Amino acid sequence: MLKIEDVIEDLNHLDEAAFAQLSDKLWELGNLDDIKEKVTTELFHLHIGINMIGIWKSEGWDSIIAEQADFVPYIPVVLQELELCDVRRGFENVISLFPEDTVFKSDNEEYYDIYNFFTSFSHKAQNEKLKAIAPEKRRELVKSMRQKVSLLDELTEQYWSDDSKMAGWKQVFDYIHKKVRL
Repeated sequence: MLKIEDVIEDLNHLDEAAFAQLSDKLWELGNLDDIKEKVTTELFHLHIGINMIGIWKSEGWDSIIAEQADFVPYIPVVLQELELCDVRRGFENVISLFPEDTVFKSDNEEYYDIYNFFTSFSHKAQNEKLKAIAPEKRRELVKSMRQKVSLLDELTEQYWSDDSKMAGWKQVFDYIHKKVRL
């Protein structure tokens, strides 16, 4: 199993470009499930964290939830590991709107049906359970989803914006220093 120490040689030369290169190397191992099998838990969490922050910095939480659904099940644990408990709570508030049996998979039509149902009132759901939700209740759910994602983005801004400590990468640096003995 690959460890963080196997992919980071020098803690003094870490920056956003180094994180991107590290992530690119891990993506060469395959998809998220393949990577999880081939690396330690610490390195897997680092990979999720790097991708999560990078995507958030360019497109926000909505993009992560919409387009990177495979990350969703791992995000609460990684946010905890990065010591971002308030962001974790905000993220869990968003995800709690999804039906309990939602499978967060990027290549799953059912997932996109559910996601679109909760983010656009005009989406015509295919899922029978979703179709059974009254229009008034659906309006509330769509509004709540938009509000919770917006609040989550605002909360995250203080940690990951370009104006925050280490241009938004402080928690990744801290995580690496906590987990690695080079």
